[in-house]
Amino acid sequence: MKRFIPILAAAFLSGACSAADRPAPTPSPVSPLSPGAEAFRVLHMYGGDDGESHLEIKDLPRTGGVPGKSVQTRLYATDVEIGDALPGDFIDYHGVSTPRFLIVLSGQLEVGFGDGSKHVLSKGDIVLADDVTGRGHTSRTIGTEPVRILTVRLPKENSFQPKLNPCPEGVPAEQCVSARLTGRQTGAPPSDKK
Repeated sequence: MKRFIPILAAAFLSGACSAADRPAPTPSPVSPLSPGAEAFRVLHMYGGDDGESHLEIKDLPRTGGVPGKSVQTRLYATDVEIGDALPGDFIDYHGVSTPRFLIVLSGQLEVGFGDGSKHVLSKGDIVLADDVTGRGHTSRTIGTEPVRILTVRLPKENSFQPKLNPCPEGVPAEQCVSARLTGRQTGAPPSDKK
C-alpha cells in the first residue's frame, strides 16, 4: 500500500555553481497559495533534451482547497527525509533517482546548471526535483548557517498521479482535517448532546 502525504510543501535539493559563475535570471516568485489559483505552483527542476538540467515554474493540478481561500495538491509519496548540509558544502553534477519535492526549512542552497546559471533556494522554497536524466545540477550551501531540507520522494511510476481522496486510507472524513479544508465535509462539528 502506498503511503500518502498531502503536498502543501516538500523538498530537498542539491545544487550550486562557483561564485565566479554569472547569476541567472531568477524565475518570478512562486506563490502556491494565491487566492483563486487553479493550480499549485512550484519551481520545477527537470532534465532537458540537451542533457542539462533546467528550472521553470510548474503548475500541479489542484485537487482540493476552497476557491479563493486555499489550494491543495495531493500526490502519493514513498518516503520522507530531513537532511542538513554545512556552509560551504558542495556536490558536483548529479541528478535525482526519482522525482521528489524539496522544501528548504532553513539556510540557503545555490543550485547550478550546465549553462553556468544558478538559482538560490531559501527558507520556504518548494522545488519539484525531476532531473532524472542528463548531467544533473550542482549544489552548494551558501551563507553562514547550515541548510536543512525536507525531501518527499514520489513513486518512480506515475509520479504525478493525483490522490483525489482528501483523507489517508482508513481515516473517516470526520476525523480528517484535509476533508474539512477542502469543503468536502459539510455541517457543524459533532455535538456532545444526546
